[in-house]
Amino acid sequence: LKSLYRLSWGGSNVKGEEWERIVATEFAPRLERYQRLAETSPVLDPRVVYGYFPAAGSGDDVIVYDPADDAREIARFAFTRQAGGEHLCLADYLREPADGRATDVIAVQVVTMGRNVSHEIDRLQAASDYSESYFLHGFSVQSAEALAETMHHRIRAELGLDAGRGKRYSWGYGACPDLAQHETVWRLLDAQNAIGTELTEAFQIVPEQSTAAIVIHHPKAAYFNAAATRELSVA
Repeated sequence: LKSLYRLSWGGSNVKGEEWERIVATEFAPRLERYQRLAETSPVLDPRVVYGYFPAAGSGDDVIVYDPADDAREIARFAFTRQAGGEHLCLADYLREPADGRATDVIAVQVVTMGRNVSHEIDRLQAASDYSESYFLHGFSVQSAEALAETMHHRIRAELGLDAGRGKRYSWGYGACPDLAQHETVWRLLDAQNAIGTELTEAFQIVPEQSTAAIVIHHPKAAYFNAAATRELSVA
């Protein structure tokens, strides 16, 4: 709720008694109303596509192999490396190839809240109900994030990993800033046909209330900011 209330609903600078008042009188009742709406109407249409791929790390690259042939490379993510600090790169968290074969595994996922909520937000704005559209937008964005985290928990369970192990990295953020790599994710998962998500020319996801991520299961995986974006190379 912290992200929803403080980041998406504008409560970041509210404190003390004023914070308690706004949560009790506005945020909590509104959240309850939206939760009922999500349960009783199709305004949110949550969908997920994810998959596991044999993989290996080589230099700054995460090599992705064919699930049916762990010696056949099908894609490659060229990740960026920290300019300072520990000079981290996501490829560091995967084992190197052995005799040209995969030695590790990654999960890739895309989740969405669907297009209905975007249409409803547009309708509210057209009716000049800007406050309602603002709060619904924040709720839908945070719902997508919650769905992504739920899928990460499921992936951990399916891999037999301890809760909390590994990290989920989304493109456009510190460790993997290159949004162009979404194109490779869409190809690997057939995300457009699977759940109806598309990419713009700038590789942004449509609908907006969607996220994509690569899941790294290394126990020492950490969040960090990388250097400038490198060009993506795909096999």
